[in-house]
Order: sequence, then C-alpha cells, then structure tokens
Amino acid sequence: MNGGTRQRNLLIVLGVLLLIVAWMYLRPLLGMGGDDEELIPAAQRPAVSIDDEGGSPLPGRSAAGEPARGAHPGDRVSALRMADLERVPPVLKAGRDPWRYVDPPPPPPFVPPPPSAEELRRMEEERRRAEEAARLAAAEAARLAAIPRPPEFNMEYLGFFGPPERKIAVFSNGKTTINKLEGGVIDNKFIVAHIGYESVDIRFVGFPGTPPKRLGVRRK
Repeated sequence: MNGGTRQRNLLIVLGVLLLIVAWMYLRPLLGMGGDDEELIPAAQRPAVSIDDEGGSPLPGRSAAGEPARGAHPGDRVSALRMADLERVPPVLKAGRDPWRYVDPPPPPPFVPPPPSAEELRRMEEERRRAEEAARLAAAEAARLAAIPRPPEFNMEYLGFFGPPERKIAVFSNGKTTINKLEGGVIDNKFIVAHIGYESVDIRFVGFPGTPPKRLGVRRK
C-alpha cells in the first residue's frame, strides 16, 4: 500500500467520524430527538412502583423494579405530563345557523338635508306672495259681495198679442199669467223694456246701468 492510498483511507475514516459526531449533536437541534421533553434511557430511570404512581410499572421494569423481559439498555421512554391529562377541552360556542333565514334589518329612514340659506329665503318669499294673493282675492270677493245686484227674473215669456203699436207681453210663473204693456212694471222689480216678435227685453228697477235681459218665446 503506497502513501497516497493510505492517506485517502484516513480521510474517509475521518469524514465518517465527523458525520457521526455531527448527527449526534445536531439531531436534538433539528427536532428529531422525539417529543418536547428529553428522551431518557429506560436503563437510567429510577424504578417506580405501582403504589407510588397509582398505576402500572414503567415499561422495561417489573413490579419489583427489576428489568423486565424483553427490555434492552438502549430503550427510551418519554416523560408523561399529567397536566395534559387533566386539561379540560374548551366549550365551543354555537354560531349562526346557516340553514336559518334571518330578515336583514330595515334600512335607516331617509333624512333630507336641511335647506340652505338661499332656499330658506326663496321659500319665505313664496309664502309671502301666496299670503298677499290670498288677501287680495278675499278683498275682491268682499267688494263684489257688497255691490248690489238686480234680482233674478224667473218667469217665462209666452208671447204677445194686440196691435203693433200697443203690444201686450204675456208671462207665466207656473201658477198665474201676467199681461204687461211695453214699459209696464212687474212686481215693482222688472220693467218690460221692449216687446219684439219672438223676444222681450227686461230691465231692472233701481239698476239703470245694468244691461237688459232678453227672453225668447217659450217653445212647446
């Protein structure tokens, strides 16, 4: 065996040893050693009796504390945490039932924004104009109501008879018949102003400026 081959074999052996040492020290850091608690060899753990723990003996030990059959010096046992056994699971709260339909709350009522100063001024002007128009209309209605008006002529004109220069008009109120010459007065209210062939003009006593009312002959 020459010197190069020997040196190469030594380097290989040294590399294998370095890998073993690195694996032994890096395995706990990488979380590959087991649970949160450090694994303890079964051979190094003190014997615990059933009376001390209130249960069965540890694995690998008999009730007398001697190694049990099938136990090996390299066996490891994880530490038992009693607090985890006594932990009470949290109570789950019931949420909304997805199969139950719930009406959504009604939308809030619409509140219009307050009017601006310009809108308030315009509204006040419109209110004043409306009040003035109502006042003027009431005053005009009162003035017209105060003006005297002629009475209503409710008789029917039946026609006339007599010579052309002395015509006599015939009227009826449904109960009686009244004959009047042209210029005659009926009930001190109405004046037979003009008698025509098919009509008569009636004026009103005390209302000389009122236009005459023309009545036609009643048709049967």
